[in-house]
Amino acid sequence: MEIQEELTTIQVLRQVQSFDYQSTIPDEILSFFDEHFNFSSWSWDNKYLFHQYINNLYPSSINYQDTVIYIDDPGKKSRLLESASWLIKILQDEQSSEKNQKIAFELTCILPEFWAISHEEKIDFSCSSKRLAMEYLYHVEVGLSIRSGASINDKEMIDCFIENLKKQKWKEIAENQWLLNTLYENLHLDPHQSYSFISEHHSHEILTLINQETKIYNLLYWLALLPEKHRQPFALQTTNNLAKFLLLFALRHLCGDGMNKEQIQLLDIWQDCPDEWFLIFNQYAARYPYLQLGLGAFLANASNEKICLYIDSLHLSENEASIKECLEYFFAHATKDKIQHLCRLSYEKWKNWGFGNTCSIGRSILDRALVRYFQTMLSKQDRADFIQNEINQILNFQQQWFASKIELDKFICLHLSRMQPACLANVLQGDLSLSFDDINKRYCLPTQFENDLRWRNWIHLDLWRKNFPPLAA
Repeated sequence: MEIQEELTTIQVLRQVQSFDYQSTIPDEILSFFDEHFNFSSWSWDNKYLFHQYINNLYPSSINYQDTVIYIDDPGKKSRLLESASWLIKILQDEQSSEKNQKIAFELTCILPEFWAISHEEKIDFSCSSKRLAMEYLYHVEVGLSIRSGASINDKEMIDCFIENLKKQKWKEIAENQWLLNTLYENLHLDPHQSYSFISEHHSHEILTLINQETKIYNLLYWLALLPEKHRQPFALQTTNNLAKFLLLFALRHLCGDGMNKEQIQLLDIWQDCPDEWFLIFNQYAARYPYLQLGLGAFLANASNEKICLYIDSLHLSENEASIKECLEYFFAHATKDKIQHLCRLSYEKWKNWGFGNTCSIGRSILDRALVRYFQTMLSKQDRADFIQNEINQILNFQQQWFASKIELDKFICLHLSRMQPACLANVLQGDLSLSFDDINKRYCLPTQFENDLRWRNWIHLDLWRKNFPPLAA
């Protein structure tokens, strides 16, 4: 049938509260519940059959993302409004029977995002409805339902992962995020209405369940269904270290615009966390951009030992941009002593690095700190001496033996790479209008290399010049 009207969940809720709709549900629905619903266990014999039945009685064309219901039948619209009015009154009435309350909970599926929008609209429900929902959640047992519904056939793999969760083996858990996400997806397929109600209208109760939970499958269930808006505050508030750790993998929504405040608040995560967390979340920092501002805020007031732990956790071969926000915040808010300590540690970590043994001019994840080190902690003469020493290493290459032309190229590129932070510091010192971000993708070369055709041919400088115009240092 042709679409005649569009209604959003908000419009439905406002209409049924503003007008005197008949609050009722068809008798056939009550009969269907009596036949197919287990009221004692609050579960369906066949939930798919229930959804099929509902689709025949109510509008079934729904845009869940925009909570739009497409009306193609006036009779279905009337039934929708009358049923919505009935279920709201049942859930608000302290004297409603448990049977009617459970029917009302199940019928909330006719309105997309009913619980979230009813909360936004400040619709209050009865204490007896809350007690009924909490009674179910207190006694929920999730384990077997995961195993029977999971798409992963290798139960040994699941058992091993669950054991790692129980023993809080942080590294092993992080290495199997895909398995964690698979379990989440299976748990998320069939959310119970009691959880949806409590998580929206009484979220502190879900936090209490998470804090007290000792059963791994149940904990995964609470986390899998947790609304996005609660993940960051729960990560900060929970006393359950395993839950806190798992929530840190689920905060990518904080990368959106206007979320800087929420990102900075995550600094509290690092105050008392296990040292191993620094390695897990920093060795591949690009995977967790939403943690960078919080890390920077934490490091700005951290002990020297924690700053050392942070530097040790980084992989030098990673892209500098992955920790840009962290170091920018740190340099803007930390004391001079802390900045110098971090820069000195960065240099000590970097100074003997081999840049991956490649035939190209390399960069490191710590370039921003290294340039600051050469710029503020060494004199102009010391920088010049450092650069000249690297040049001399290259010019005196004949004092060493190389197995091939490729090995010689690697040797030259190693020393060109090593001089880059000092050269960039010289560039910044010579032009105060420039920032690190203005020049960090460029490279510097000694003057004699520019003027000597041999060097240009050996290390393909003309190709480099085409893609990265050189800077004069």
